[in-house]
Amino acid sequence: MTGYSWVSVIALVCYLFLLLTFFQASKTDKVIRSFMTLIAIMFLWVGGSFFMRSELGPSVYFWHHVSVLGIMLVAVGYYHFALAFLEDKNSHNKWFWLFFHLALFIANLFTGIFIPKPVVIRDTGATQFIYNYTWHFYILLACLLLCVLQLAFIIYRHCKGNVIAFRQLRPVFYGLGILIIGHIAASFSVFSGIPLDIISGVINAFFLFYALYKKRLFKISLLFSRSNSLALAMITGTILAIRFFSPVRSALRNGLNASLTAAVILTVLLLVILVAALFLIFSQIFNYIVVRKEKRQENRKNQLAEKITYMLDLDSIMQNMTNTIRDITHIDRMLVFLRQTDGDYRVEYTSNPLDEKNYYIRADHPLVAYFKNHDAPINVQDFSKTTMFRSLWETEKQLLKSLNADCFIPIITVGDLVGIIMLPREKEGSYYRSADIYTAHAVASICSASVKDACAYERAIEDARRDKLTGLINRKYFFELLDAEFKKCKDSTLSLSLLNLDNFRQYNQVYGTQEGDIALQRIAGLLSSSLSEASSVARIGGKEFAIILPGYDIHFAKLITENLVAEISHINERSGGHIGSRITVSAGISAAPYMASSARELFQNAETAVYTVKRSGKNAVQIYSSDILYQTTQQEGFSSGYKENASTIYALTAAIDAKDHYTFRHSQNVAYYAEALGKAAGLANDLTEIVKEAALLHDIGKIGIREDILNKPGRLTPDEFDIMKGHVENAVNIIRHLPSLNYVIPTVLSHHEHFDGSGYPRRLSGESIPLMGRILCIADSFDAMTSERSYKKALDLNSAIENLMAGSGKQFDPKLVLIFVEQLKSGSIRILGQSSESIHPLFGEDYPENTQDE
Repeated sequence: MTGYSWVSVIALVCYLFLLLTFFQASKTDKVIRSFMTLIAIMFLWVGGSFFMRSELGPSVYFWHHVSVLGIMLVAVGYYHFALAFLEDKNSHNKWFWLFFHLALFIANLFTGIFIPKPVVIRDTGATQFIYNYTWHFYILLACLLLCVLQLAFIIYRHCKGNVIAFRQLRPVFYGLGILIIGHIAASFSVFSGIPLDIISGVINAFFLFYALYKKRLFKISLLFSRSNSLALAMITGTILAIRFFSPVRSALRNGLNASLTAAVILTVLLLVILVAALFLIFSQIFNYIVVRKEKRQENRKNQLAEKITYMLDLDSIMQNMTNTIRDITHIDRMLVFLRQTDGDYRVEYTSNPLDEKNYYIRADHPLVAYFKNHDAPINVQDFSKTTMFRSLWETEKQLLKSLNADCFIPIITVGDLVGIIMLPREKEGSYYRSADIYTAHAVASICSASVKDACAYERAIEDARRDKLTGLINRKYFFELLDAEFKKCKDSTLSLSLLNLDNFRQYNQVYGTQEGDIALQRIAGLLSSSLSEASSVARIGGKEFAIILPGYDIHFAKLITENLVAEISHINERSGGHIGSRITVSAGISAAPYMASSARELFQNAETAVYTVKRSGKNAVQIYSSDILYQTTQQEGFSSGYKENASTIYALTAAIDAKDHYTFRHSQNVAYYAEALGKAAGLANDLTEIVKEAALLHDIGKIGIREDILNKPGRLTPDEFDIMKGHVENAVNIIRHLPSLNYVIPTVLSHHEHFDGSGYPRRLSGESIPLMGRILCIADSFDAMTSERSYKKALDLNSAIENLMAGSGKQFDPKLVLIFVEQLKSGSIRILGQSSESIHPLFGEDYPENTQDE
């Protein structure tokens, strides 16, 4: 081995070692394939140099050209590797640079213009290869630099504002810098004969290897595999054989008086034994250094995967996952955030029972957005340097600081982020090792599918146990929970409170089912927020709630129930809405073990107490007892506020009559039709009175409409019609100042809503429109049809009925229309009609939809 041939040998061994390593890695990964291509190019470069310096056949200059081919393709190989590493789709330029450098090689092959053939000098047994570069070499260098500069631009584009990508690429930068410096230095005469280009190439290759390792594209155990141990043993044995074969053969021949053939056989046998011994030594060393630890980790991961495959209990999966991480890493503390139904991520599990769980990460948090695009851990130090971190609220930044968060690890399955593991630092200034973090990430990946399935299963169970409208426990699960709590509290007390809303059917008829649903949701929210975590709240009927109070005696349960009942009676006032009607409650309470010997008896006794309140006048709290010990005052019945405000209302309607003669008579007619339809539809007397009073007041808001619009003889413009529609809100605003009449507001507000949702002002539809609003809509429209106006004659009965039927299911409630038409045909409702000289036509053309009194 002459000159600097040993440098080429070492480089060749290094490249062979890397190639053997990555042949065992996943060859489907573009980054791995591009790295292997780059190593193969360097193998051409270094192998050609080695065989040239060894003066092997076919000729020195053949191997020189092989080496030059490797040199000219290094930049292209580097370019392809960097694009794959960065996941860049810029495929056109990489093929341009490939063909461009191949053209440079062909030109150099025939002319030697860029890299001339070496001058071989044999002096005192040592052979040297001297390259006499000319200025043309710098043209080649410039071409290589152009490729590198474009690559640098691509890297800059990817790393701009992305400190994580920059940290991943930092080893690549170092390797590239060393490679360029080595090539430039090799062109100076002071380094003549020293293969700095080869040395820099080897250093660069190991920097790239380190970059791939940091990106976790392969396992470090691949580097210390059995095949690599064998390859290293054979290479070492070959080098020793080249150096010592002849001396050993001579020693054996002389010492044993053996023939030449016998000496050669013994020497080869010793070489084989040496290679086998080296293989065993290298295998044991590698196994001790890395493989044993990784095998232990792999075995632990495999055990975890088998254990959780069929698990659907989330707590068990979390326990196994965190225990495994703690066993095979130095990580001890973890907070696991799991995705909720609202998309936010909340702490569901902590490895330390003393850690708080009242933290969450918003669905739109930049950290969540990052993990949806990157299935890799991120430490807070790196994250704080990104542009995403700057978009956080100051409170969120302070939260990360207060938690001493060091690193976040995603739990991702098939691109779906189901959870996030947060690793808090044990003390200020301490950080987790990257190897431990990536091992924890691997464990999280194993558990991700099971975590997702368990979350879905538990949420399905939870949904099956929950009332869809209020989110409270439903009736079926309530009885299961009551049985469980009864058994649990057999040596203590257990109270049960049942709350039944009074006259809630009437509430729905007056205000509409949509407002009724909103009221139920408000009550559910109040009950949930007012009780301790140990208590349970359920909706066990359409208007009935149950409260399980473990550990509460009967008197404390009564006090809590009375407070809740009082809160419920004011719940609409506190909502800020327009509805002022109070909701009252009949409540019954029972307790065990004093009043019940079973969960079923406990429920029946509380139910009996509720029925007692209902029979006694409602709106009270009753403790179950044979002689009725506690009772509160009754609810007052419905009392009309129309009479006490009659003079005010008459003054307002008289003012309207002065502006528009039609409106005053029209309101009286509508009141007649609405009252008659309400009675025919089976409304209670108090509801019939409400719809009649609402009819008298429904157009009171026209007092605020300009006379030129009210009395316009022609068709209203769109702007004028918008002003006219404002009479509904005007009416509501007037009635607000008459508190004793606020019960008519929902009816007045909804008398222009259409059954198909095309009305105004709130575009309600179907049964979301209060029942009495639907009645008033029919009465209002029918009077407009059968009244004589300046722009039309009054319709006869048959024509009006046809128009009502045409609007059934569109403008009108189809059930109520049938009842109204039947009453008209039977003569139970008679046509009143009216005439006027100064009445305007409606805006719009479709009839009867535009026949409402506008």
